[in-house]
Amino acid sequence: MEREEIEAIKRALKAEGYNIYVYSYPPGMCFPPHSHAYETIHVVLSGSLKITMNDTEHILGPGKRFVVPAHTPHSAEVLGNTPLVCLDATSAL
Repeated sequence: MEREEIEAIKRALKAEGYNIYVYSYPPGMCFPPHSHAYETIHVVLSGSLKITMNDTEHILGPGKRFVVPAHTPHSAEVLGNTPLVCLDATSAL
């Protein structure tokens, strides 16, 4: 994704009241089933991410976003051979 596009996404989510975080994870990193007390929006900036929620797998590549509602169990795995860079937007508690 282009820097300008990433900045526009950040501005829009901040304007909606979300806190913005950018993370990088190595290939193969797995997150076991868990949930959060807040809604989270994942936006893949580079790499590939598989999120499993409600027994359904969702494969996300660059530019794709996925909303995980508060208190919803889900798991995730970094796919492929390149690191994942992901923007996470979390709702205020």
